[in-house]
Amino acid sequence: MAQLSTLGDFAHESNNMKPFTRVLWIARTMRIIAIGWLVSGISCLLPETWIASFLDWVGLGPMPHAVIFLYVIRKFAYVTTACGVLFWVVATDVVRYRPIVITTIAIHLIFVPVLCWLDVTIGMPLWWCIMDWSSCLLAGGFLLAYWLWPSKTSPNKSRGCVKTPGGIDG
Repeated sequence: MAQLSTLGDFAHESNNMKPFTRVLWIARTMRIIAIGWLVSGISCLLPETWIASFLDWVGLGPMPHAVIFLYVIRKFAYVTTACGVLFWVVATDVVRYRPIVITTIAIHLIFVPVLCWLDVTIGMPLWWCIMDWSSCLLAGGFLLAYWLWPSKTSPNKSRGCVKTPGGIDG
């Protein structure tokens, strides 16, 4: 039988996560990210007149009525909604889907400068640029913080007294 250290180290289960990773907060953040992606994707499936009204309301000008524009926006809606569903599924077991969690962190953090470049070159308003890249920065940043910073308690549920050769330690 393996013996636990008296210095407070806990036995690691073979769960592929770093010890003390904030698994619950990673899962919650993944769900919030999933909801954001789902809302973004579903909003692109709204009727064309609603999208045009929204664009006018926020000051982005009239919506183009080209067939290719509608094709691209509907495909964007599908991909974005699919990503939202994927992130929700990953949130159900972040330990099992660890590589996808790490990829999600990387995608969101890499997307920040890409969005900045795209928004500036396209000519989006400043408020849109800030909203766009800050949402990706916050999503990736929170996930990265929860991944890197250990929690104060061990994920090991059996934290009772452990008999060691020198006596009983709790």
